[in-house]
Amino acid sequence: MPSVNTRVFFSKTDRAKYISHLDLNRVMQGAIKRAKLPVWYTEGYNPHMYVQFMLPLSLGQEGVREAMDFRLLEEIPHCEVTERLNKALPFDIRAVETAVPVLKNIDITTAEYEITSDIDNEKFLDFTKSEKIIVEKKNKKGVSEIDLKPLISGLTAGERITFRLPAGNDFNINPALLLNAYRDVSGDEIKHIRIVRTKILCADGSEFR
Repeated sequence: MPSVNTRVFFSKTDRAKYISHLDLNRVMQGAIKRAKLPVWYTEGYNPHMYVQFMLPLSLGQEGVREAMDFRLLEEIPHCEVTERLNKALPFDIRAVETAVPVLKNIDITTAEYEITSDIDNEKFLDFTKSEKIIVEKKNKKGVSEIDLKPLISGLTAGERITFRLPAGNDFNINPALLLNAYRDVSGDEIKHIRIVRTKILCADGSEFR
């Protein structure tokens, strides 16, 4: 039976930021079942619901336009899919839009973040003007040092701090690395902080669709 590729953009905010990616997967699959959406399952000895998340969100961080894909066994109006999911989802996770997938996860290159905190913004801007911002990044081979300086783009600091960092399956930078580096260099204690991923972007700067 042919299946209909479906992409749902959703927000994960407030208390839901403490839900791990694995638990988010379970929450979404449970919501799809409760919404009685005719979802496609893989074939074989251990059939399971096909759900793919485009760019996992780090624990403790929020996102306002995250993306996941699944397949439906019949065509359902996109607005109805969104409505049925929201009735089945917890309040802090909301389906924002349902659409036909246009791009693939390999097209994702960058993400934009918005930071609200008790950081001195002027002091933070001075820090980002440093010649180098060296941090330790964990990977499958262990820990390596990287320079964040050339990787930061679109930096603004007003009421909130906004910037972009590389994102994707092959190379992804957690924005917490930048904030931890600032804390270590400045000696300032950051007591209150909120990290929100506001956009997922492609190489040409357009939003992931």
